[in-house]
Amino acid sequence: MTNQTSTATTANSVSAASASAAEQPVSQGGYPRQNWPAWAKQLPSLGDPKPESPDFQLIDPDKLRQVLKDARPEAVQRIQEDIAFMDHELLRLFRECDWLAKLHQNRYRVYQIGYILLAALATLLGALQSLAWSGGGQSMLPWFAFAETVIALLATFLATISGREPPMQLWLENRRKAESLRREYFRYLMNLEPYNIPAGADRRRSLSRRAAEIYKGYIPEDGK
Repeated sequence: MTNQTSTATTANSVSAASASAAEQPVSQGGYPRQNWPAWAKQLPSLGDPKPESPDFQLIDPDKLRQVLKDARPEAVQRIQEDIAFMDHELLRLFRECDWLAKLHQNRYRVYQIGYILLAALATLLGALQSLAWSGGGQSMLPWFAFAETVIALLATFLATISGREPPMQLWLENRRKAESLRREYFRYLMNLEPYNIPAGADRRRSLSRRAAEIYKGYIPEDGK
């Protein structure tokens, strides 16, 4: 009965901490464009996003301490031990997958904007060629033809690098891994299946196994 009460207290404490700390989905890099117009928030960055600090946590430690200040000591101790264990077994994998998802998301958007700009330039040059041909500016046609060739080469270059490592596929794969690891993190803290067993080596091995499977691309079924 005491163990069940401790488990329930732990789950309630984690639920309260999660609600307090996750007003927005916690992800690396924060939200630097909160006050930007909606359309501008989706614009890519000029450089690749930087990896987050190894101290990055899914639950803000300060908010967690505030929520747990009136909790039972054994519940607080268990949460702290679980978080410390998952920092190596799960969070380091989440940080990597989350960063890779952002990296490929940014590259995908850069490529798409590049295609749009090249298509717009090609259309503009085509219109200028028509005007030059009909308006007596034939001397400019070789320059327009050269510019069209450069645009075609740039489009080929973009298609080659984006086809070698498709950024959209890599973005979705790593985002799926990161969100699955996030799910396991809170599932473990709240003692949900398959972690609703007494604390010990079996419970920890279960988390390590599932985290490794997710990192390799296999998403285990709920509770298995």
